[in-house]
Amino acid sequence: MIKQTTINSEISVEGIGLHTGNKSIVVFKPAPFANHGIKFIRTDLKNKPVVEAIWSNAAFGLAVRGTVIEKDEVRIHTIEHIMSCAFALGIDNLIVDINNSEPPILDGSARHFAEALSEAGIKEFDILREFYILNEPVIFEAGKTKISAFPSNELAIECSISFSHPQVKFQSKSIKNISQDFYLKELACAKTFCFDYEIEALQSKGLARGGSLENAIVISPNGIHNKEPLRYEDEFVRHKILDLLGDLYLAGKPIKARISADKPGHQNNIRFVKEFLKKAIVEK
Repeated sequence: MIKQTTINSEISVEGIGLHTGNKSIVVFKPAPFANHGIKFIRTDLKNKPVVEAIWSNAAFGLAVRGTVIEKDEVRIHTIEHIMSCAFALGIDNLIVDINNSEPPILDGSARHFAEALSEAGIKEFDILREFYILNEPVIFEAGKTKISAFPSNELAIECSISFSHPQVKFQSKSIKNISQDFYLKELACAKTFCFDYEIEALQSKGLARGGSLENAIVISPNGIHNKEPLRYEDEFVRHKILDLLGDLYLAGKPIKARISADKPGHQNNIRFVKEFLKKAIVEK
């Protein structure tokens, strides 16, 4: 039987937000009790409003290039990397103080968040962890996206992506047994990416204001613009899995299921979670 956890000590990370371009400091703090969940606190606003990281607080219409949560018009943008780390590191309960509307993008991966949370250590509560499981499949389709989940006694993910682009035609990867060591070595370092022709359009929508070659892989028809080589041969699909893990954690509890995701993206990931929970049952 697995007990619920939080982190053992406070730790902070700071930098610039990918989409807002705002400087921000994130302070990870231990949750005071079990069943607290993961809650973001906007310390820059009056009364320090709290927004729980759960699918019902997701701003679906804003989840274009990142996952956004909101409550009573208070928003936190681009939370998926933090949520991914919490899921993979087995952190059930966490306070995330943030002094702006978006966590820092750092190097475009989840590595620095994962390392910080690992350094903070894990503390157990004397309450058992609960999982969402399935007794029957869940099939979600929207446009070109299809995400399916099947009963399993562990989390396993098969993800594939494809684009009409000479540099990223098709990538696929399957993972299971997502331990802390596996996540740090195989997923956390995978950086976010975009195509060079998208940048102007993103910025016209008020996105990618903090983006640079330091925190994103920018792909052209002839290769990548970055001087730094790719960290993995299949880095793009690994980052999609990293993001998917974070979005899945908006279920509010860890998931045990075999998940197949074709062309996932934040909006559809969250819609899938909503459908998943209609058939999910709780197991300790």
